[in-house]
Amino acid sequence: MPRIQILIAGGGLGGLALAIMLEHLPEDKKVDYLILERSLFSNPLGSAISLHASIIPLLKQIGIWKEVERVSKPMSHFSIKREDGSDLGTVDFVYGQQQHEYSYYGLVLARPDLHEILLSHVPPEKILTGKRVVTVTQDDIGVSCHCSDSTIYHGDILIGADGAYSAVRQSLYRGLRSHGNLPRQDFSPIKLDQVVVVGITEPMNQNEYPMLKEDVCQFRIVLGGQDRPYTMWMVPLTNNRIAWSIGGRSDTLSGSSFWSESQEDAIASLSHSAHQHSRFPDWGEAEGESIEQICEQMRSKLNPFGNGTYGDLIDKTQNISRVMFEEKGFTTWYGGRTVLIGDGVVNAIFDGACLVNLIHDLPSCPSMQDLAETFQSYFARRYPVARIAIEGSSEFAKLFNDQTQVEQDGRVVMFNTIPQWLQRWTLDKTNRVDPKLDFTLTEISRSPLLQPTLTDDSLVIDQLSLDDKVEQEKRETGETTEEVSYKEP
Repeated sequence: MPRIQILIAGGGLGGLALAIMLEHLPEDKKVDYLILERSLFSNPLGSAISLHASIIPLLKQIGIWKEVERVSKPMSHFSIKREDGSDLGTVDFVYGQQQHEYSYYGLVLARPDLHEILLSHVPPEKILTGKRVVTVTQDDIGVSCHCSDSTIYHGDILIGADGAYSAVRQSLYRGLRSHGNLPRQDFSPIKLDQVVVVGITEPMNQNEYPMLKEDVCQFRIVLGGQDRPYTMWMVPLTNNRIAWSIGGRSDTLSGSSFWSESQEDAIASLSHSAHQHSRFPDWGEAEGESIEQICEQMRSKLNPFGNGTYGDLIDKTQNISRVMFEEKGFTTWYGGRTVLIGDGVVNAIFDGACLVNLIHDLPSCPSMQDLAETFQSYFARRYPVARIAIEGSSEFAKLFNDQTQVEQDGRVVMFNTIPQWLQRWTLDKTNRVDPKLDFTLTEISRSPLLQPTLTDDSLVIDQLSLDDKVEQEKRETGETTEEVSYKEP
């Protein structure tokens, strides 16, 4: 029996996790896949990532939880200070009304550590490095990725896991826009309005940095600066390391901010040359002089959470990267044989789990209609969750990074007015997602959430045919409820 051929563009955290989940498909549903990664995996971006507790059951299911647990620390709070050391407040980060609802704290770990774990679980022959996708072509027969080294790879499905600025997304959007099927908000320019330098120190002295002694750690945040407002983040990692970041908003309109960068420069930093040695293609690395400039501006400032200055952390960090980003939500997730997964780590992994569950139910030679129904179901399930996550992340970033009067007033309200139980309830509502690999499509919605970008009948679900399919399934199985269960053969 022929297998579905899947191309995965991007070997970052989302792409590797997706590959591992595909490896767990049952034997009669196995697919052939190939990861095309633009970098050589030679220069990892040193930053910390946090994982919501709800992802842990999925990590257990795919067999990597114990490894992730060994390199992680449980995380409970955000602690915020002013530059002078005075307290601003704390934010509870234990998910659920009570911690036992999930039985886990959230986790914090080094991004390179997680990438190394994921990479070790993907067969090496299924990953090709140095493969920068330049263009994508697709038709009723298949989809092809054209790489910068003049190689071409063919498949039945292309999954874009290479970030918001990828060639996969650009090619998909270019094709949809040429047919008038792309909403304006998805082709409007991306304003990269946050500039951050990040790094992970070598092992530090616990007596100088007491935060390293904590079994359950906290994020430390410093809001400082008058003429140049900045935010400093610190979090203890395993092996007595500290992950840190320094950054601020980029005022691209006036150019008056220290963090400013024109859109043209920002886009240039995301070009091929900027990504040549980057492990994570959705984050661009700028020139060393720019990194040095920012570090020099900050190094003499006293660290209110430890002895010494920020310079002491900078000097103990071997690799420092400069990152520019903006939280932007896209409403176009698929077209033809191409489908995209999210950029954030947790959302990307959950997107992948949803896709793999749906791929499990595809026939071995899927038609365009099969793919359209599968991708539409994926969008209907994941888009509402992703939208909430992006909106929440954006508001969170404003509250803890921006220093206008609005954000200052917002912090006063949060720290002095909103009770802890309400903070927990809000986090719980935002993050209560628990997808697993069930390989069973348990429900087909009678009124699915339609992606607002595709009006071509060949690319979207025909609602009448979907309803007919539901009714046919009910007649065949004798069901009288609104749900249709697909049993594993």
